[in-house]
Amino acid sequence: MIKGRVIGQMLRFAGIGAVNSALYVLLATVFNGVFGMAALAASVLAYVIAATVAYFGHKFLTFGQPAHAADEMTRFIVATGIGLSLAALIPIVLASFAPMVSFVTVLVLVPVCSFLMMKFFVFRT
Repeated sequence: MIKGRVIGQMLRFAGIGAVNSALYVLLATVFNGVFGMAALAASVLAYVIAATVAYFGHKFLTFGQPAHAADEMTRFIVATGIGLSLAALIPIVLASFAPMVSFVTVLVLVPVCSFLMMKFFVFRT
């Protein structure tokens, strides 16, 4: 059975993820539409900014880690890279299925893996 503390962490993780996704879309849209950046550059810059916000949100709000571990940011970058890699590899693995199958698989699998990596690898709570 999942303990109340873990359920709270999962809910905060999901909330920060939702806010972070909205921030990414907003920033990418502004960088592209207002500042005239190419879509790729706008997306990458928005992703980097949103990932930074996610790091601090998960550190302080989701997992309550006030102390800074020397390699915590590196572990966060590794975990984020793994999540991004999964999001890229899943559509390749599931290429014989309808695209929506891979999209839904990414939508479910990547956040679950990310939460587990944040909890047991990045912030080690």
